Amino acid sequence: MNLNIKQLKQQSKIHFIGVGGIGMSALAFILRQWGVKVCGSDLRENYLTEKLKNAGVEYFVGHDAKNIDKDISLVVKTSIIKNDNPEILEAQKRNILIITRAQLLALIMEEYIGITVAGTHGKTSTTGMISVLLDVAGLKPTVINGGIIHYFQSNSKIGEGKYLVAESDESDASFINLPTKIGVVTNIEAEHLEFVGYQGSFEKQKACFEKYVQQIGDDGICAICIDDIEANKIYQKLKVSKNNLLSYSINYQMIGIADLVAKNIVMDINGLTFDAVFKNGQEINQIKMPIYGKHNACNALSAIAIGKFLGLDNNQIKQGLAEFNGVKQRFTKVGEFNGVSIIDDYGHHPTEIKTTLKGARDLVGKNQQVICVVQPHKYSRVRDLFNEFCNAFFDANIVIVADIYAASQSVIAGINQDSLIAGIKKAGHSNVIKLNNENDLAGLLKPLIKSGDLVFCCGAGTITSWASKLQEQLQTL
Repeated sequence: MNLNIKQLKQQSKIHFIGVGGIGMSALAFILRQWGVKVCGSDLRENYLTEKLKNAGVEYFVGHDAKNIDKDISLVVKTSIIKNDNPEILEAQKRNILIITRAQLLALIMEEYIGITVAGTHGKTSTTGMISVLLDVAGLKPTVINGGIIHYFQSNSKIGEGKYLVAESDESDASFINLPTKIGVVTNIEAEHLEFVGYQGSFEKQKACFEKYVQQIGDDGICAICIDDIEANKIYQKLKVSKNNLLSYSINYQMIGIADLVAKNIVMDINGLTFDAVFKNGQEINQIKMPIYGKHNACNALSAIAIGKFLGLDNNQIKQGLAEFNGVKQRFTKVGEFNGVSIIDDYGHHPTEIKTTLKGARDLVGKNQQVICVVQPHKYSRVRDLFNEFCNAFFDANIVIVADIYAASQSVIAGINQDSLIAGIKKAGHSNVIKLNNENDLAGLLKPLIKSGDLVFCCGAGTITSWASKLQEQLQTL
């Protein structure tokens, strides 16, 4: 790719194929804030495309060769856009340079000191925590995230400071190409193995994570969660030759062993409270965050580690974390009906679902119901992680299973809504219900719920819109 940051800013017009996605839209917003002309296309309209249009981005519904107008000098695509896309073909016909989202992100990062977050789960929330922490401390970072950070009301922002905080992407191994000075590894699990570069091999994917850590120079750091088995393996292997690795844990037995440990983790209606203990015995006490789940205490430890590395004091760290009020679709309350909370969550991997359901159970206690409505995402994911899915729901009293959201995949024989329901029941869950149609959800839920219960809607497909409409639908029944 023969393109530098100066040339990027001088492009006459940049076209994004798939601009309505959370990651692509973040980059489009950044370029618009730089004053670059931007246009883009996607298959449908959503809240992000409305924000893009309001920011001056010309938006097209559907992919069509005519969307590539005479002024376009650069095309950006996601890794899932196929080579026979009509806009790709038109750009090639006219010899317009085509780059990937990851290449554009790496190019933008050349302007800054790069802070990236890698991992299978928790990246979006962790990126948000780091971003808000640095912003509250006055470091004014530029931010590119895979979710809407409530504090900024956006998934990206231009800051006047020297740091750029970005969520990286392991789905296509592009995270190893980002110029990272400060890194985080939250966890590592088999995911996205359908990517051609991984060749279906978890070993190849783990090797990419190891390379990500290895590439971080001695003038930076990489914070690694050693509660995760695979991340810990990389930490143990590389700590011998690299002295810039920082381990963190929420296992109190790791105090004095890990560099940073959370203890006294408490959740109540106001959120999360915990203490952070450093290996040298120093502590930051009574850290309060208006979010839920022990996993978020774990995520916050990496933000604390980075804050300390950048010279922030304890009060700055506590103030910054106290301002982080979450990310859209990460355990976001979107409604309430007769004392029943309705939660929208992006979790679509069984580990994410299981972890967040544990947080929901801790929040409501043993005497109230957690009702999980799940829209499984991708046939390949359900197939590859079938047993994990079947065992992910034990903190829910009732599991309501919708049809699998295909996400452009073809149907896989034997992998469907019914087989998953049968698998969950076989694993030992006694109360599993089939959702035949999204419009039936409110009617299905109403006789099941009572004040104090929590309805947890999870998935990366269309279920977020179901959750947002659920309060009104329940009220009209």
